[in-house]
Amino acid sequence: MTASAHDEPERRIRSEFEPYLALLPFLASLLGSRTEIVLHDISDLSRSIIAVENGEMSGRSVGGPATDLVLKILQNQDYLERDFLTNYLAQSQTGGYFRSSTFFVRDDAGQVIGMLCLNVDDGPLHEARQLLESITRTTGLLKSSGTAPENPPMPSPPAELGTEVAERLSLSVDELTRDNVARTVARLGVDGSRMTPDEKVQAVRELDSAGIFLMKGAVSYAAVELHVSEPTVYRYLKLARGQR
Repeated sequence: MTASAHDEPERRIRSEFEPYLALLPFLASLLGSRTEIVLHDISDLSRSIIAVENGEMSGRSVGGPATDLVLKILQNQDYLERDFLTNYLAQSQTGGYFRSSTFFVRDDAGQVIGMLCLNVDDGPLHEARQLLESITRTTGLLKSSGTAPENPPMPSPPAELGTEVAERLSLSVDELTRDNVARTVARLGVDGSRMTPDEKVQAVRELDSAGIFLMKGAVSYAAVELHVSEPTVYRYLKLARGQR
């Protein structure tokens, strides 16, 4: 089912987004049902999606939150030196993988106010390529002992795409915040209950760099994962920012 900005009448759509609202159905018709097109208004990150076409691909809809990549872009101000990002790997909460691109939407003053994102499901193309490779593969018998080598196993989807996941398409604010906090703590290789204060400051530094603290409730989730109080997380955050 296709959702539109009109599914959330209580939120006023800024005039700067009007051209993009008209562009979404055009892109969906041009690129087909395997391309999800999402328009974000970053003035409210907890419900930044104001329009979406082919949202069934990731399960997202109007009123959904920003992604972890959007938070990181805003925190690190990646938009200052570029107008778009292209062909990075994204993953939905259902496990699907997409080739994704983001265009920064700016107002008349040049300030970023939103993002137009395209998520392309290239799965059938990868399957077709694997099929072609399997039926055109040569055995190189003249250079071997006379027996054909066994066919190597087909790579898993992430390996086939050849890069790390840069973005996860979360369905809710809680999911976005909780998952990113948990992944950051897990990446450090030490359970939060056994971390030293310095390790906890490092965890908070990484969360801050990823823009997680731009979301409401992030401090509470960080406190739970790190086994400290919320005031302690704020103290660690102050220390982390002072050490940069």
